[in-house]
Amino acid sequence: MGEVMRHALAILILAFSMSIGANRLCAETINIVALGDSNTWGMGQGNTPGGVPAGEAYPAKLERALRARGWDVSVSNQGAAGQTARDAVYSLDRRIPAGTKITIIELGLNDRNLLGASPPDIASSLTEIIRRVRAKGSAIILVRHWRQSDEAIFAAVQQSADAVVNWWSSDLYSNGYVRPEYDPGDHSHLNAAGTDVIVSRALPDMERVLTQIGFRPSR
Repeated sequence: MGEVMRHALAILILAFSMSIGANRLCAETINIVALGDSNTWGMGQGNTPGGVPAGEAYPAKLERALRARGWDVSVSNQGAAGQTARDAVYSLDRRIPAGTKITIIELGLNDRNLLGASPPDIASSLTEIIRRVRAKGSAIILVRHWRQSDEAIFAAVQQSADAVVNWWSSDLYSNGYVRPEYDPGDHSHLNAAGTDVIVSRALPDMERVLTQIGFRPSR
């Protein structure tokens, strides 16, 4: 009888310990970093200030939207106006802290538009960013910013990410400029309505990757 009681007690202790572990897991805030250029940061550049304040840029709105759906997340806005993939390689240690679970990489446009970098050079920079971020233990969501004609050049880059997304798709633009309903005044960046479109597209991708790496909403 004593042996049976000891065995039952051991099972209860194990179950209790597992319950505590599960509760800690549920209580863990999921750290997400949005790494990118002014599309991520929020504020536009140029003679006419454009865009939205960083507090209303897509990372902040994405955090609020995910929290509203029961995800205990913190989305850090690590965008910078004029940021290039080439230069971002050298700032990852301070921008992607330990414990980051997902990194959204939105880079490459400025390499092409400001530096005149070739598609292979941009792909090389993105490959190195993904390699370094992956080494930190973070999953990768890569925002597609290359032309359809360059698909083959970026094939390996896509394969190295957990998800490749097209949140800034052509329906936000017309003849190379932001559509009037999404234009903050600089004809390049997005206003509040435009960032809402980005967040609506981002939500299913974010939830899919969160689930894929083992997280569940807390409610």
